[in-house]
Amino acid sequence: MYRFLILFSVLMIFFSCSKDEEGTQGPAVIPAVIDGFVAELSLAPIDVNTPDRGGFYILANNTRYEVTFNAVANAASNAVVVFATDTILYDLSREFTNLGNDAIAYNPVSPNIIRVIFTDGRKVTGYFDPNTSFGAVVGAAVISQWRDPGDPTKPTQKAKDDIINLVHRYTDKDGPGPETGPQYVFAEVFQN
Repeated sequence: MYRFLILFSVLMIFFSCSKDEEGTQGPAVIPAVIDGFVAELSLAPIDVNTPDRGGFYILANNTRYEVTFNAVANAASNAVVVFATDTILYDLSREFTNLGNDAIAYNPVSPNIIRVIFTDGRKVTGYFDPNTSFGAVVGAAVISQWRDPGDPTKPTQKAKDDIINLVHRYTDKDGPGPETGPQYVFAEVFQN
């Protein structure tokens, strides 16, 4: 009887250890093409005319991905960011949370599409829906100009125009200047 219990115990330990080894997996494989809905988009420009850092969360195929990008020179880039339209804020947009003095966030945002097109052929396409929010880290001085004194949660026309200008700079880096090249970025995608 004791031999049977010892044999049974050894077999249970063996099977339990082998299951643990099977559970160890490598990093998640990120698909080459991701299409989904943007949960939140955030930009942290150098100023309202100069893109710098940004990112968004996208939900696709029951998985949440994080896409980050930083403005870089063409030689260091691996992607470009393209918006379907320049409009982010519209009449229904409202500031919806307190992020401190230097950051602001709005919801809902205007219907739009953001694409991150990688030089190696990968592509992320994110659609804005009523749940999408937009945030920016632009500093207290700029934010004070973006708040309507009569309705502080409502963005002013200056806020809408500044954000249109900033988003446009991803497609045309120098805006009204003579160049028409995009703002190159270094982008990464993570499963979140």
